Amino acid sequence: MNSRYSIRSIHIALLAAGALVWASTSGAWAAGAGSLYVAGATSTPTHWNIQIGVPTNAEIRGVPTSEAGDPLPATIDVIVKSSSFGNTTVTGTRIGLTSDYSFTYTPPAIANGDEFDACNTVIVAYITNGNNSNNDLIDDGLQNSSTDSSAGFRFIDANNDPIPCQFVGVESTPWTGFKSLYR
Repeated sequence: MNSRYSIRSIHIALLAAGALVWASTSGAWAAGAGSLYVAGATSTPTHWNIQIGVPTNAEIRGVPTSEAGDPLPATIDVIVKSSSFGNTTVTGTRIGLTSDYSFTYTPPAIANGDEFDACNTVIVAYITNGNNSNNDLIDDGLQNSSTDSSAGFRFIDANNDPIPCQFVGVESTPWTGFKSLYR
């Protein structure tokens, strides 16, 4: 048996098993009832455009007691999820007696002393990592269940251009073939 195909078969089997476990977990990739909102920002159908290095005031609107608890807490965790540069947790503070929470997020920027610039897009979750905010306010400005995809931020530069992530290539070594099986 060719060891290259054997390793690939094991990798595929592990991915399939992981997908099955993930799919059977409640809340997997689920958009919660809370809608992400950024006043004055432009957007794509699922992401609000925000500049790197600039503090952004945002809100999660319509967080129900079924997700946060009854009575609604004064604060919740807001998780900015990135597969490129890791997750960041900030605190969302309840706005008066509403079911809305405000938070401030500053995307990383070298110009602000960070080690890297934020890039691509992120999803914003709240309370738990699996409870993604939804894009219901992006499509028509109303929280009316007209759409329910996960929502987040798209990072833009000072010219309002999206910032793609730049990835460093893999150096050619005997391990290159093995590494390529796990990308």
